[in-house]
Amino acid sequence: MTGSPGGSTSRRTFISLLGAGAAVAAGGTTLAGCSGDGKKSSTGGHAETEDKLTGLLPKYIAYESVKPDLPGENGASPGFTKYPSELKRGVPDKAVKSGKEVSAMTPLWAPLPPGLGNNSYFDANNERIGAPVRFNILSGNDYGDKLGPLLASGNVPELLCVPGWNISGLTRFGQAVDKLFEDLTPYLAGDKASAYPMLANLPTRAWAYGVWNSQLKAVPFPSDGFPWALFYRKDIFDQVGAAPPKTADELFALGKQLTDAKRNRWAFGGISDEVQRAFGVPSGWRKDADGKLVNKIETPEFEEATAFVRRVFQSGYVHPTVVGNNAVDQKPLFEGGQIVVRQDGLGAWTESLQRQMAINPKFDMQIVSPFAHDGGTPIVWSGDPAGIFTFVKKGLGKDRIAELLGVLNYTAAPFGTEENQLYNYGVEGKHYIRQPSGAPKLTALGQKEVASTYIFLGGRPLAITQSEYPGYVQAMSKWQNEAVKVREKNLFEGIRVEQPAKMAALAQPFDDKLQDIYRGRRPVSDLKVAIQEWRKNGGDEGRDFYAKVLSDNGR
Repeated sequence: MTGSPGGSTSRRTFISLLGAGAAVAAGGTTLAGCSGDGKKSSTGGHAETEDKLTGLLPKYIAYESVKPDLPGENGASPGFTKYPSELKRGVPDKAVKSGKEVSAMTPLWAPLPPGLGNNSYFDANNERIGAPVRFNILSGNDYGDKLGPLLASGNVPELLCVPGWNISGLTRFGQAVDKLFEDLTPYLAGDKASAYPMLANLPTRAWAYGVWNSQLKAVPFPSDGFPWALFYRKDIFDQVGAAPPKTADELFALGKQLTDAKRNRWAFGGISDEVQRAFGVPSGWRKDADGKLVNKIETPEFEEATAFVRRVFQSGYVHPTVVGNNAVDQKPLFEGGQIVVRQDGLGAWTESLQRQMAINPKFDMQIVSPFAHDGGTPIVWSGDPAGIFTFVKKGLGKDRIAELLGVLNYTAAPFGTEENQLYNYGVEGKHYIRQPSGAPKLTALGQKEVASTYIFLGGRPLAITQSEYPGYVQAMSKWQNEAVKVREKNLFEGIRVEQPAKMAALAQPFDDKLQDIYRGRRPVSDLKVAIQEWRKNGGDEGRDFYAKVLSDNGR
């Protein structure tokens, strides 16, 4: 998975909303136990160009297990329209030679699978790894709320997955990183990464986002750079004779065409970020005619988008559960046909297909091509090269650190390797069978036991691979190759920024007010009040910080 959790309001939404433009240093929950011994507090913000971090990063060593059928262009992911008949073994040796159990904590946006000792999928992967990996799997929707107390206690597992959008809720995160997690620079910088060839195959730009306080602190999960997309139920569209929207007016008209409360069906779930994008709202900051930095929430386009979303809500086109709780998990509502159009990260597409195709063969989830509100040239927001990170617990000793990096090397194995197939689908003939096309299909046991667990222990090179879903690879490849052509230019491209804590802390209060405006609980005039409060309480300071980052880098 490379997308966001849930697609409803989340920490990732907050980052996108207030334009962090890069990794966020801090925000809400205070890590009281982590405020003393860091080399450098990142609460005041910090920025370095990616090229200045080169000495800390692994040397890139390409590993190509199989050539793509649909090469990605200009940053789009490569596509593979079939599964290879023969898989390469990318990691010949067991990572954990001591056999000692590995503790790990990861999120999951799906039902929990059976645990260690009752899951043959876990057994098969752990046999290849050389030791049991005992996962503490938490709901992705609540994951950020659990991280704060965990980090404050200092009682972290050996491997900890931290999504970048959750970091925004953790005050003094940079100091917590110093205190709790190992500096991986001595193990991975430069040629040392050759000991872990799957990790060395990760893109250099993604590694730059694993740096905190001038130390390589995390293994990155490379990102496709597309924060959101708009998805729709084509099977339901076909029933009512609807077509994907190409303007804001067409999107609004879908509300009336699709909403049928008697059938327990509403047109929309969360769509606010995609509406902002369609109205031309920047993803973060832009410069005005005088060269002054303007945040997205200060733009007239943002005000227009807010008014549009409010009108959608007031017209009764949004599912009532979403109206009542903006943080609700919308996936089940969408998959059950109660919501027909909603935004989510790109990874949500295959997650839903995996769950639904076995029980609802008519389920047809598709992606809306980027459009502008007036039918003109659209923009697509661009995200960071990495958005999820895996940290290694500090002080375990060189031998144990090497073993844990070996586990992450295993989970970084790319498409076309035995390892990738095993941690994605389990054992052939047991957890999946091969269809005539060669694509895997989960068995009943696979549906029960296989879950996105090992993939959250670290990233792997991006690829569009799931050809078991007819037409998916071609459709996603087409969408990405179209989207990159209109990707918004990022003022901070190539600069790794850690946002000041004071500015990050403004995100949720502002979003709370915005959600109330959407739902009619506050007047539209409160938007201007909320923006003024944002400026007064740290937004203007944040503007000065970001302006200095640009100035320092000749921009």
